[in-house]
Amino acid sequence: MSRGSRGISIIWVILTVALALGASVTAFLQYLEVQTHKEWKKRAETDAAAFEKERRDTQFREIQEVCILCGFKFEQESDIEKTLGALKDRVDAKKTQYALPGKAMAMWEIIHAAEINYEIAAHRNVTARQFKAESESAMKSSQDVLGNYARLKDEEINELQANLTKVTDLQTDDVRRYELRKSTLEAEVTKLTQAKTDLTKAQNAETLDLNNRVNSVDTALRELVKQEAIFHDLTEVQGRIVDPHQDEEFAFINLGARDRLVRGLKLVVFVREPGGNVRWKGEVEVKDIYAESAKVSITETVDRFDPIIEGDVVFNPLFSPSRPRKVALVGEFAKTKYGKEQAAARIRNLGSIVQDAVNDETDFVIVGESYQTDANFEKAQLLSAPWRPHFEIFRFLGD
Repeated sequence: MSRGSRGISIIWVILTVALALGASVTAFLQYLEVQTHKEWKKRAETDAAAFEKERRDTQFREIQEVCILCGFKFEQESDIEKTLGALKDRVDAKKTQYALPGKAMAMWEIIHAAEINYEIAAHRNVTARQFKAESESAMKSSQDVLGNYARLKDEEINELQANLTKVTDLQTDDVRRYELRKSTLEAEVTKLTQAKTDLTKAQNAETLDLNNRVNSVDTALRELVKQEAIFHDLTEVQGRIVDPHQDEEFAFINLGARDRLVRGLKLVVFVREPGGNVRWKGEVEVKDIYAESAKVSITETVDRFDPIIEGDVVFNPLFSPSRPRKVALVGEFAKTKYGKEQAAARIRNLGSIVQDAVNDETDFVIVGESYQTDANFEKAQLLSAPWRPHFEIFRFLGD
């Protein structure tokens, strides 16, 4: 993992922790709000119950005081009905004793009840004022709590937004640095890849040039060896080029059926220079045979600026127009282009003779593998018979 990726991962962890902390604070504030509401509701219910109890107690005391004034005493609320019955009996007795008119007695009862009700109403008014004051105080406290909660909530939200903005800015900076580093590395990779490609091309070109040089040197050496093999014991001119057609890649030679010529025979083309030097010029192959001439195809030209011309000499070390050449195969031919029997058959097709052993009549020796241990090779050296390896001579046997 790169440094840029690790930095981005750390930032995301910080952001996650900050968001989780904000959610926890929000949940806690909501919990405080719910608890405050429950507490206020419970307190209101408690106050209502206390007010109701106080009202009943006040009413009980008022009734008790009225009854005491009338000469009746009781301590339990359950005795009110009994006491009120006794009070009614006394009122009826008083009414009879004083012989008050019915309307006057009724007025007295109304006035007396009004006084009692007034006192009760006044007491209730005082109690209601107290309850109102307490309720307003509780409401003010609740509003203060809600105001503090809203303020804390806004402060927490603002802090979380500020942290989020900060984390986002840090993340943006890290991403920008990561992209910049990535672009730099990609450019370096592209540059190195191009350099590698250029180096590879240069190496390939150099290798190809070296291979071409090696091949050229090897070809030149082989040609020198081949020329040496062909012209090692060259004592006769077998034939010459007549009427060449270089552009159409064919020519005629002054050898024909009377010269024991056969189709498919390959001949090298050369020219003798002043001083006896031989210049190799190319190869031809017999296609059509006439009585005193033959048509040949030009299969190879050494130098296009030194084409095959009329008068150039043709020669094959395994062929002779005057008599069959005697050729000996010495060594092993199991892994060569042609096996020993196949090579012998092709040599015979050229009109030459294949010998089983080297003797003083042998014209040419072809050596295969492991020829150094063959007694016939020692004999060929003693007799000074011209010899060359199979890979240089088999080219004259055709494809």
